[in-house]
Amino acid sequence: MNIAVLGATESGRAVAGWCACMGMTVRLYGEDANVVMDSIDAIERQYGVEASDTVDGTTGGEAAVSGADFVVDATNEDTAERRVLLADLESFIDEDTVVVIDDRHSTITAVAAGLRRPGRAIGVHVIDTDQPSVIEVIIAEQTTFEARERTTDFVESVGGTPLIVRDTPGFATTRLDLATIAEAVRMVEDGVASVRDIDRALELGRDHPIGPLGLADQLGLDSVLDALEALALDLGGRFDPPDLLFEKVTDGDLGRQTGTGFYEWENGERSEPAEPNPTIEARTDTLDAPEDR
Repeated sequence: MNIAVLGATESGRAVAGWCACMGMTVRLYGEDANVVMDSIDAIERQYGVEASDTVDGTTGGEAAVSGADFVVDATNEDTAERRVLLADLESFIDEDTVVVIDDRHSTITAVAAGLRRPGRAIGVHVIDTDQPSVIEVIIAEQTTFEARERTTDFVESVGGTPLIVRDTPGFATTRLDLATIAEAVRMVEDGVASVRDIDRALELGRDHPIGPLGLADQLGLDSVLDALEALALDLGGRFDPPDLLFEKVTDGDLGRQTGTGFYEWENGERSEPAEPNPTIEARTDTLDAPEDR
């Protein structure tokens, strides 16, 4: 199978690496030759494959997409720039090639509208670039059944589990993450439980690898705030950011990147909660003291 990956980005390197590990032929496109070659070196180091045997780097769009079974747009461009890039390359893309758009911000439907054959377009959201465990497959309004089936087969061929999701703001995993984070922050505001115990409820009680407040710190509280504001515009007040989140971002406490968020962070590792836990006090009288009636 021949795969064209547009964009020597983090997700572009991940897709190229997974495909290389499965013996697929990959062409990695980028505008800067040095960045492309550095990405191929990084693929070899991270995935332990001789990427030079299966991954070709190129700065030529036509060379990248010609003869490809899948064209994966993993650039970091906005919707308008993606439409321009794919429209410019479409004349070199075979008629039966699937165009996969890896983007968590743009609507896949809007990008697909710029193609002469929009039915071939489909989205993916790579959730974890370290491993292809779960990958969202985003169905645009124009996506054909054939494009969906071929893409789910492709995701499975690189070791991923495809989640079929309609093209809506935040898709599925981002909406779930942000909804959980927002409610966890409100629980801290309301004094329901401590930061640590809210996270433990999901880490220990539901076997999550990290709780919502620790996850927010990892993502960056400024990024979480921006994402919630964007979803609130599309989906309404249920995604309105909590006041405590505004306060932390205003104070410059952005999580792991600044060393302080809901937790203190040392050398990228989570330490103690950044602030005293909410006071949740029991009564101080003794067990056998009778109540006044």
